[in-house]
Order: sequence, then structure tokens, then C-alpha cells
Amino acid sequence: MISGYVESNHPNEALLLFEKMENEEVEPDEYTVVTILSTCACLSDLQYGRHIHRLILTKNMLHDVFVGTALIDMYSKCGSIVDAMATFYKMEEKDVFTWTTAIGGLANFGYVKESLELLNQMENEGVNPNEATFVSVLAACRQAGLVEEGCFLFSRLVRNYKIQPKVEHFGCLIDLLSRAGLVHQADEFIKAMDPGERLVGYKTLLSACMNYSKIDLVLKVADELYGLGSEDHAVRVLLSNFYALAGEWSKVEEMRRDMKFFGMLKEPGLSCIGVTT
Repeated sequence: MISGYVESNHPNEALLLFEKMENEEVEPDEYTVVTILSTCACLSDLQYGRHIHRLILTKNMLHDVFVGTALIDMYSKCGSIVDAMATFYKMEEKDVFTWTTAIGGLANFGYVKESLELLNQMENEGVNPNEATFVSVLAACRQAGLVEEGCFLFSRLVRNYKIQPKVEHFGCLIDLLSRAGLVHQADEFIKAMDPGERLVGYKTLLSACMNYSKIDLVLKVADELYGLGSEDHAVRVLLSNFYALAGEWSKVEEMRRDMKFFGMLKEPGLSCIGVTT
């Protein structure tokens, strides 16, 4: 029932039921503890999470890799990266998900150097990173503006681990390059994406082109997006603005007609301003 409450997005009810379970002295198993830890993470309830941690120690459950990983995740999402990493280093057994959770926690708190060092430690201990691990470290590089490191990690993803990059990996790298003003290099990466995934890449690139006044590339990206048939309202507004900036008024009118046809364009509002003389 506890997992049912969690899956149906009723985390508070899940905690109440767990409390009732404790009051009636029903012993929770590892699966129940993992579920409650995820509930604490969802609610950012650090106090109750610490209570579950004490229960884990009492029941000697920290040896379970799933429990330990869930505990790291809870502390990370509740804002206590110190407790998360203390738990990580106390665990005797760690799998790829444990390492990835710790790396992601460090990255989310801005400890980019530490997250990259932990990735190296992970590899040195013979644990191969997975797709999610690389999303975490690429996101860390994006956050810190580490272009060289990000590109190197992306190449390792493909070359060393033979992982087919997903839209999340491309998205991190495209955003990283775009933020650094390397919009043409970002465009080359988008071309390597599957056609069905390019829409996400071009959306990211579109905003960067505007920020760096790359009007020539803006028009190219805009045409690519338009050709992909994006019906995203925000994208069409961006396209309309970019076409106007470039003086492509026929494209602006065409875009506005399309928006009106799809019901995206609202009639302009009227307001009255009183002026006294």
C-alpha cells in the first residue's frame, strides 16, 4: 500500500501509513525502506529521512546496496550533500547506480571538480559508467563552462564505452558549446543527432544564436526548425522574433498565419489610459 501511495503521487499518505506500520511494530523490509526514502526525497523531508537512516542502522540494512543508494539520493535531494557523501564512503558494496547517484549529487551542488574526480575513482575501481553517469558529468561541465572537459567526456562516452549518445547527452554538450559562444560547433553536433531528436538541439541553439547575434546561423536554425514542423508555441514565437530581427517580414507573416491557424495567436488586448492636462 505504501508503494501504491507513492506511485499515485500521495507521498504524505505514504509516510502516515509507514508511521502506523511502525506504531504497530510491523518490521519494514529493504524494499519498504527504499520506497520511504524516495518519499522523503520527493518531499525534501530531511528530518524524517534522518529518522529512516537511524532505522537503517538499527536494522543493519546499510549493507544492502539499494538501501544505501536510496539513502544517498535522499540526502542529496534534501540538501545535505555532506551526509550523502558520508553514507557513500561508509558503504562496503557499491554498484554503478550508487556511484552515479553520488556523482550526480555532487554535480547538482556545484562540486564539479569533485564529481569528475569521483568519476575517475569509479573507473579506477573497475566500475564502468553508464548513460546516466555521463549525463551527470556532462551537466556538471555545462554548469561550470568546462568546454574542453565536456568534449573530452563526450568522446569517451562513444569511444571508450561504445555508448550511443542520447538526446540528453547531446543537449548538455550543445548547451555547453552554445553558452561558450561556440554556436557553429554546436550546430555540427546537432547534425550528428537522429532526425527525430534534432528538435531539442535546435531549440537550445536557437536561444544561443540570439544571445550572440549570430543572425546568419539563426536563419539557418530557424529554417531547420520550421522544416521539422515544430508546433511548439514558444518555438514559433522565437522564430517570429528572429525573422523580424533579420528583416524577413514575409516569414514573420507566414509564421503569424500558422500560429493563428493552430490557435496559438491571441488577439491583442486593449487598454485605456486616462490622461489629464
